[in-house]
Amino acid sequence: MSHKFKIIKNIIQFMSETNRLKSFLTLIFLSAIWGTSFILIKKSLTVYAPEEVAILRIGISGLAFTPFFIKYFKDHEWKRWPLYVLVALTGSAIPAFLFATAQTEIGSATVGILNSITPIFALLIGIVFFKSPTNLKQMLGVFIGFLGTAVLIAIDAAADDLTGQLLYGSLIVVASILYGANVNIVKEWFAGITPLKMSTLAFFLVGMPFLFIIPFTDIPAKTLSDPYAPYALGYMTILAVVSTMWALYIFYQLVQDTSAIFASSVAYLIPIVALMWGVFDGESIGILHLLCLAVIVSGVYLVRID
Repeated sequence: MSHKFKIIKNIIQFMSETNRLKSFLTLIFLSAIWGTSFILIKKSLTVYAPEEVAILRIGISGLAFTPFFIKYFKDHEWKRWPLYVLVALTGSAIPAFLFATAQTEIGSATVGILNSITPIFALLIGIVFFKSPTNLKQMLGVFIGFLGTAVLIAIDAAADDLTGQLLYGSLIVVASILYGANVNIVKEWFAGITPLKMSTLAFFLVGMPFLFIIPFTDIPAKTLSDPYAPYALGYMTILAVVSTMWALYIFYQLVQDTSAIFASSVAYLIPIVALMWGVFDGESIGILHLLCLAVIVSGVYLVRID
């Protein structure tokens, strides 16, 4: 009897370790996608204005979700539509405007670094508004990650005079607060809803209005007249479909499978990818950047699933 119990115990332990590994691999995959989004925004801004980049990003995302919206039309929770709109606004729509505006003055790598404070707000909002349980190890991981991020910000501030751009930096802080609220909303209020159905209704309700706005902006004229427009539009499509639509679906699944704090810790890995793209685009990275990134990764390790 004890032998059978041991076998069952080993199976459960294996499944637990497998799920944990899957969660970490998902975290790394998301960091690669979202870390790339900042360079895509930067390239899109060579043709389109910040608000136009945001409108295209959300509009194309809503359009991409249309087939799923039709497929699950009868299954949607229409009575809770305001909550779905709230999910889309906090998780993508408003941050899209904030990030695009900030990147008119701040480099893509620096924006990726600033975005790393998201887990702190996820933790604080979860504790204050949702009474979410936490432990000392997770809190320690959050603040170790924040320490590494803060030093990275200081390094970039010295190089890029970030202190003279506090207004644009604060936009990223606001976006991070919204992200922190978003993960808690998804975890607490949409636990029983599949991520695909939730994302479909949320982005269709918010994305389609943005799509209808496009003809009344300068987007059509710029798309037809600017020789770089096909490339910029291609970057925007990747940003909308991969970095927004697909990535958020995966992210919401991760939130439901783990915790708001663990899922939001993807923001600690995003700077690594963002800095790599920055170097590829002509920016420089020193040993201090690498040391700070090591500190950030150690923070992610402490925030891991218990």
